[in-house]
Amino acid sequence: MRKFAIIAAKSVLAVVSLAGVALLAFSAWLIWHYEHGIGLPTEAQIAAISPAGPACTADPKRNYVALTEIPPLLRNAAIASEQPDFYDAWSLNPMVEIVLAIGTGRRPRPGGITQSVGHCLQFLSPEGRRQIDPIASLLFMQRVTRSLSRDRILEVYLNENYFGRGAYGVAAGAEVYFGKRLAELDIDEVAYITARARQPFRSRTFDTRPRDVVIDRMLTAGLISEAEATPAKSRPLRLKDEPGDQAKPVNQ
Repeated sequence: MRKFAIIAAKSVLAVVSLAGVALLAFSAWLIWHYEHGIGLPTEAQIAAISPAGPACTADPKRNYVALTEIPPLLRNAAIASEQPDFYDAWSLNPMVEIVLAIGTGRRPRPGGITQSVGHCLQFLSPEGRRQIDPIASLLFMQRVTRSLSRDRILEVYLNENYFGRGAYGVAAGAEVYFGKRLAELDIDEVAYITARARQPFRSRTFDTRPRDVVIDRMLTAGLISEAEATPAKSRPLRLKDEPGDQAKPVNQ
């Protein structure tokens, strides 16, 4: 009986080992296939992007602001809202993410900031203009994080992401929604613009709930105090109806 148990245990171990080797080989093939076969911009092409200024578009009409000139509260609010581990999670486990992507069909990590920048940079090549699947998206985002610094990725996100009302970038968002410069934004306005990045086409522009969610995340991240969060959430939302109009209060 003991001999049978030993043989059975060895057989199970052998099967598990073979399955592990097969999974590793399959995962390696997937990575090789998507790294070299999908035709997206290479690491060299991404790294060749100018270290400052627009990365995804060269539209001279857009107001591009260096990361150092964007208020720290706004930078950190975007991180707290979209990707809290943005600076900490320097690498992903592609094997785990590939399995999760295949099993669930979801868009893989990392979160909003890296994914958004990866989406705009993929258009640097003709092949990137077509829809890519979650695995290709994951591996391309890894390519982006290997090629650009986190500061550069965040700068591109804050300048080239769409915030609604025809505004690309936080500077344009501050102008079209509040008629203000970035340095003049209050806490609730920072939170509102941050929230618009996630749902730029949201029809209920005057809905304060997304703003309040961001305020809560700013509080949790230690960016603001409870004494600052409470009045920021209770403050009436003031938006410009159209660019050029005077800001006016909006009933909640």
